Amino acid sequence: MDSLFGTHHLFTRHVSRLVFALCLAFGGAQFAQAQHIMTINSNSDVELESSPVDDEVFETAPKELMLRFSTYVKLVKLTMLDPEEKLVNIGFRYNPDASRVFFLDLPEIPPAPYYTVEWTAIDPSNLVARGSFSFSFGPNAAPPSTLIPEEEELVPVIVPDYRLIDQNL
Repeated sequence: MDSLFGTHHLFTRHVSRLVFALCLAFGGAQFAQAQHIMTINSNSDVELESSPVDDEVFETAPKELMLRFSTYVKLVKLTMLDPEEKLVNIGFRYNPDASRVFFLDLPEIPPAPYYTVEWTAIDPSNLVARGSFSFSFGPNAAPPSTLIPEEEELVPVIVPDYRLIDQNL
């Protein structure tokens, strides 16, 4: 019976993934509300919808990651970091096949204030697209944007190049 239940659960999960992907592909409004589009700061004009969405808060840890790109890409990097920027092994393995939608089952994730997912993809023009999104979970979880320290803005320092100054003054 356990074997049959495990097979049924696996089948149900794959069917639900397929239905979810089809609804996203055909613009299902209810799913669009659970997604957001990230414009990537890179040479590529690839856009990404992800689940979890950036800054999302869950009651319990998410069971999977979903990345849906605006075009076919080769996903070359997918990592997850804890707040101390330690790598969490999520089992991503590079697959040279291009796709628009990628699913990755997550292992059990230990409690932490938040996690950041970083990804890199190669678009059809061989341009690099990269980005990241963060999420948190737990009974007292807060949006990651309220926890992630802002990067310190560096003030430019101008240092003269003494080789260019006329030494005969």
